[in-house]
Amino acid sequence: MNPEERADCSEVVHRIYEYLDGEMTEQDTRKIAEHLSECGPCLKEHDLDQALKALVKRACNCEPAPEALRMQIMARITTVRIELSE
Repeated sequence: MNPEERADCSEVVHRIYEYLDGEMTEQDTRKIAEHLSECGPCLKEHDLDQALKALVKRACNCEPAPEALRMQIMARITTVRIELSE
């Protein structure tokens, strides 16, 4: 993979839920997977987010979250990430 096609840590952390949810193109999935195979800190973030998703799934008894709640959560996550990156 060319250096310009490689993911950096900020992209991986920003898009980790897309990756975990299978919502990426094959090319993006490969790019993130390659980065995770080489980057311990990002892999730890991936593992933590994966464990969190599993915990929430078990706690909610497989009931889907209302779409409005999902959007609020995603907006808050984006806000926190922007604040942390500044």
